[in-house]
Amino acid sequence: MKKTGKIDTLDLSWYRFLLPFASHRLDRVAVLWNRHYSVVLDLGCGNGDFLLQNRQKFDRALGMDLTAPVARQISRVKFSRHDLNNALTVKTGTVDLAVSISTIEYLLDPYYFLREIRRVLKPGGELILHTLNLAFIKRRLELGLGRLPTFNKAPGWQGGIVHNFTWPTIEELVSDSGFTITSRSCSGLLPDLRLLWPNLLCGDIILKAIKK
Repeated sequence: MKKTGKIDTLDLSWYRFLLPFASHRLDRVAVLWNRHYSVVLDLGCGNGDFLLQNRQKFDRALGMDLTAPVARQISRVKFSRHDLNNALTVKTGTVDLAVSISTIEYLLDPYYFLREIRRVLKPGGELILHTLNLAFIKRRLELGLGRLPTFNKAPGWQGGIVHNFTWPTIEELVSDSGFTITSRSCSGLLPDLRLLWPNLLCGDIILKAIKK
């Protein structure tokens, strides 16, 4: 499988020699994005590369982020700088698929964020959501030693992360926000085997859900 980004080494350093065989979160999200959609919304789009690499899977797309590359407008793909703590500047019921990768943990109110996503989705619209798993075995060991797990190298307390999630808590949050979960995934080495005990073995959480 072609890699769409570098594997994050912070949690995987103890088996870094196996990293060439590990799957990146963007690859796993792309697997769940398994059909063509008319209108796609990427929330927390970063530099926009993920949308552009998957542009064969949609007719039109909008990427939103505080640092979205607004000068990078191309045919069928637009970018908008937006604080995702605020209401989405998207009309109600106009989006077929919303994608959010490594974003919800940085926002002040996850419930509000998911309600806004549900609002802009069409009936039967879908969501692919990625976040980090605090209950991953390595992070449990760190907590047991009295150390607070760190998920990235960004400045600020815990790299700017506001909320931590585990598999049960994020699934409850998604369900309570008006979605039905249809698929589960994670990244890293042997991700399908990790799903046998996801809350312990998966370093991250990838959910696909449909608007109820």
